[in-house]
Amino acid sequence: MSSTTTTAAATATSCNGGSFWQLPIQDAACALPKTGNYSDIMDKCCTPAKVTEYDNGCGLYCLAQGQSIKDLTVCLRDNGGKDGQFFCNKDQNATATASAPSSTKTGSSTGSSASSTSSSAAAVLQPAISKTGLGLLAMVFCSALMGVVA
Repeated sequence: MSSTTTTAAATATSCNGGSFWQLPIQDAACALPKTGNYSDIMDKCCTPAKVTEYDNGCGLYCLAQGQSIKDLTVCLRDNGGKDGQFFCNKDQNATATASAPSSTKTGSSTGSSASSTSSSAAAVLQPAISKTGLGLLAMVFCSALMGVVA
């Protein structure tokens, strides 16, 4: 029985890495960790797109197919997804340009693509960022830029 406990602990530890925040695709998509009832929430909100596992089975993502990122995030939030746990890789008005992947919930098929495209997913936006926070971030950036120029 101790081997089961060790395996469960190793699995839980492997899902705490930073690769969860890097989707294996560049098209408009949102993701949630694969915990609790999040799989059911994704199945409900992502239709007609398919829900796909990534990050060695630690996360679930789907394309914003037939809906905007904003509509998808509203659905995720309304159905129990917590702010700060789900994220999307495009702006609120973006929609997916490609069809949903043909394979669903297979960690091995998305694992290789995750490593090949992880550098392209560097700019991840949280859907819960307020306009005030964005303004503050812009002011800090401009102040830093002016400090370099001066």
